[in-house]
Amino acid sequence: MKHMRQDTDASGDPKARIAVFIPSLRAGGTERAMLTLAREFDRRGLVTDLVLGRAVGEYLSLVPGSIRIVDLRASRMLFSLPGLIRYLRAERPRVMLSALPHANILGIVASFLSRQGVRTVISERSNLSRTLADTKLIRERFLPLLMRRTYGHADRIIAVSHGVADDLIRSIGLDPNSVDAIHNPLDIESIQAQASAPIDHPFADEDGRLLLVAVGRLDFAKDHATLISSFSRVVRTRSVKLAIVGEGPLRKSLQAMIDELDLRSSVALVGFSKNPYPWMRRAALFLHSSRREGFPNTIIEAMACGARVVSTNCESGPAEILEDGKWGRLVAVGDAQAFAAAIMAGLDDISPPDVRRRARDFSVEKVADAYLLAMGLASTTGKERPD
Repeated sequence: MKHMRQDTDASGDPKARIAVFIPSLRAGGTERAMLTLAREFDRRGLVTDLVLGRAVGEYLSLVPGSIRIVDLRASRMLFSLPGLIRYLRAERPRVMLSALPHANILGIVASFLSRQGVRTVISERSNLSRTLADTKLIRERFLPLLMRRTYGHADRIIAVSHGVADDLIRSIGLDPNSVDAIHNPLDIESIQAQASAPIDHPFADEDGRLLLVAVGRLDFAKDHATLISSFSRVVRTRSVKLAIVGEGPLRKSLQAMIDELDLRSSVALVGFSKNPYPWMRRAALFLHSSRREGFPNTIIEAMACGARVVSTNCESGPAEILEDGKWGRLVAVGDAQAFAAAIMAGLDDISPPDVRRRARDFSVEKVADAYLLAMGLASTTGKERPD
């Protein structure tokens, strides 16, 4: 791991360095949100490091050259602890922002052991009780105990939604006054610019059918099986097709389901895309079928692209984003029949809401202001990095 000297301002005093610590830059909502924040901090002239357990992932190419990547080269997150302590001692950032439970726990421990007085701010991204109810991993059962022992020592805790905040407070007994609810950031201008890109996939070609789109990892939590089951009902009476953008461990079983339902010409698993926004822009409806969420970025991203939304009312996030149905349709988790009915109602809606207006409530500028306040740093509004 290489270290550089700390940047200084015109007077020779160290600038406020922000360290953003996450496991990697693999494709995921957390990784995209933290990268978006890091880019905004950097745009405001704040010296920003992305400290990664391992510098791998689809989003590495999206990191601007002005942000330093610190690779701890850890084969497992636990093994990143010594390198993280060395980094904190050498660079002495003013604040370390971490995300995801394992990184949060390690960040708090590393900050304590480094003895550098680094302000630790942690971000909790998912509904803990629902995650534990769904997991089959024994090691995940120990998370609440470790979180109880460590989270109370963070200088500030940020939850991505009010639902996540309430669940976290209940689950591990946190002081409610130590937790802020700050939604995920969107770089709306960037999203809308990227949405105009062409799609190099035959399923996106105009063929007279309305395009429905879902974006998310192909795993249990996203529940694409219910989505496909719902679509099989819709396609009987409507001229539609469904593109599912994402990759994951359930690809084979989902493809088998598509084949079994004879939907090969109507449903496509199009794989992961660094830029899913052109799919969202072309969508007659954006469909979100998750069993659980912390705060589903993709719903807001789709709204920024102008797509109308049908979502499960899972814990937590969709109801907050859609304001209990004002900006899109909400249905019960796992109810394929209700989801199908909501899709058809959405297709028939002749006066849909202005979803782009709602998306602007989650602009990166507003969210970064809230983060900087929680991090104890004065909000900076400059557009350029200082000389």
